[in-house]
Amino acid sequence: MLLDRIVAVTLIAMAGLVGIDAVLPEIPPAPAPAQTLAVTASPLPLNRDDPGMTQVGALRFAGAVQLTSPDARFGGISGLRDGGGDRLIAVTDTGNWLTLATIESRGRLVGVATVVMASLPQPDGQPAARKADVDAEAVEHDPTTGITSVVYEQQHRLAHFTGINARRPESLTPPPVATEAITAMTGWPANGGGEAMALLPGGARIILAEGARRPDGTIRALLTRAGETVEIGVQPLPGYSPTDAIALDGHRILVLHRRFSGFGGWSAALTRVDLAPALAGNAAAPLPQRLLAHFEAPLTFDNMEGLALRRHGGRTFLYMISDDNLSRAQRTLLMKFELSETP
Repeated sequence: MLLDRIVAVTLIAMAGLVGIDAVLPEIPPAPAPAQTLAVTASPLPLNRDDPGMTQVGALRFAGAVQLTSPDARFGGISGLRDGGGDRLIAVTDTGNWLTLATIESRGRLVGVATVVMASLPQPDGQPAARKADVDAEAVEHDPTTGITSVVYEQQHRLAHFTGINARRPESLTPPPVATEAITAMTGWPANGGGEAMALLPGGARIILAEGARRPDGTIRALLTRAGETVEIGVQPLPGYSPTDAIALDGHRILVLHRRFSGFGGWSAALTRVDLAPALAGNAAAPLPQRLLAHFEAPLTFDNMEGLALRRHGGRTFLYMISDDNLSRAQRTLLMKFELSETP
């Protein structure tokens, strides 16, 4: 979120499009029940200069669409997960749930349907006083318990919901059943706190900070299992910040990274991190990491912030979504890839 705010101001200056207050509202939108939004999906190639390109690193391209809506609330998407069936569930950094159905043809993403948005309920049922109160950055769903969790930065906390069903809009409105104030996040920067979260099979959970670093330069991350939380370090990519993470199996996660370099624009990367040493009890051990894909112009991408994973017939598919910061200088992109690397 810290980078998002810097980027938004930079893009305003570059494009001369709107005032700062229009892009960086400090007052959150009024709470609203679930509503269906009109959203248009426009297909895009992986590479505008080479429309036939189908591979970037270990990712095989399977379609991309740019999403636009006349509803000013649409955008700011900062976390993504599979919601079951053809549904995806997302959260926004303006305090909303978002669900949508993917439309696919012969395994290729070609559009979306039935886009529903609802306000993220607050613990006391009262509207948030400030945008900082609703700055949701990542979402995770545990199919074994039915609990959906949302991590917030600025007001660092985790909120846990039950009964959330991406196919039933009315399920998006109950208040959280529990809210955790994680003391280990106390020293994290207000706008550089919990940005990425992944839940591993077996119940272990990792939360990565956007802007907090350990003395050795690694990314501060919290690994929780069996009710105990320890801090570990994840090796950063130079110049990049993590924006989402998702479990690949019982000990490996995929981490999405982004970089913004002013007039140089965006770049993005996907890595695979092996948590096995930390899961074995060695919190200080280096965690093996592999770069799987790197995105730079002229490839299609933007401020990529969300990941979702689906498996079909022994194949692994990854969905990525971008956060447009509610700025006309950026885009909301939804992209699909097949993970083609060998284990």
